[in-house]
Amino acid sequence: MKDFLVPAPKTIVELIKPAIIKRLTVEKRGQGDGKHYKPFLTVRDVPSKGRVHRRPALTHGRIVHLLSDLELSTFLLFDWNLSVTDIKEQFPLDPEKTAKISERLGIPHPAVSGVTQVMTTDLLLDTLQNNKVVQVAISVKYSDELEDVRVIEKQELERRYWESLGIQWYLFTENEVPFILIQNIKWLLPHMHSYDLNKASQIDVFNAVNEAILTHPSDKIAVVMKYLDDQYKVDGGTYLSYLRHLLAQNAFTWDLMNINHKSLNSLDLKASDFWIDKEHEYVHA
Repeated sequence: MKDFLVPAPKTIVELIKPAIIKRLTVEKRGQGDGKHYKPFLTVRDVPSKGRVHRRPALTHGRIVHLLSDLELSTFLLFDWNLSVTDIKEQFPLDPEKTAKISERLGIPHPAVSGVTQVMTTDLLLDTLQNNKVVQVAISVKYSDELEDVRVIEKQELERRYWESLGIQWYLFTENEVPFILIQNIKWLLPHMHSYDLNKASQIDVFNAVNEAILTHPSDKIAVVMKYLDDQYKVDGGTYLSYLRHLLAQNAFTWDLMNINHKSLNSLDLKASDFWIDKEHEYVHA
């Protein structure tokens, strides 16, 4: 798939600006895996109509470049998914292949002032399916953008490109992003590495929280955590922060898809059997 990067085909060199070729070859944009991947486009390369985001990924720890709020939400959805092993954002498509597809379909290829542009896919995922790595391509578009015929044409070029490589391609709009799940993930993410507890502290905090939850099964979770703050004479909010850390560590689980964290009751939480049996894997900061 990456053969087009080095060297660039002669026909494409003649069509694309040297600055773009340099980005592909010298700067090695669109190359690498995991934390070593370099996106073809960064938040500095493309003017955005909305907000752009740079944030560390759980999947590989690299700072990712996301060009809209919707891209951020879609990224968070897959970054949280344990079956996703790598995410490459703003992934460049082979311009020679997209040019041929464009010509065959009779769809104008993206160009600026007559200069052919390199098309990109918003997210390219490596997913683990039946112990095999399967790639999945994701295009992210707001639904109102799809009312533009030109946007639809470019989406078709992108879809046909991935189809020719035997890779599944999906279009994500705001209608495909589960709002409650994304809000819950955003609530948990800052607390994934908020503490670096040793083994004894992990179990002590887990046991204290679990006992409090079982003792007050019908109370709001924030109220139960306040009980613990008072019991252990610590600053207000300490145990709620502990709980968010434990939730991010999967020490407790709940229906993230349907129950917003603001509505959590003790009854909604289930302690992890791995934590109860002290067989869990703790993610250190």
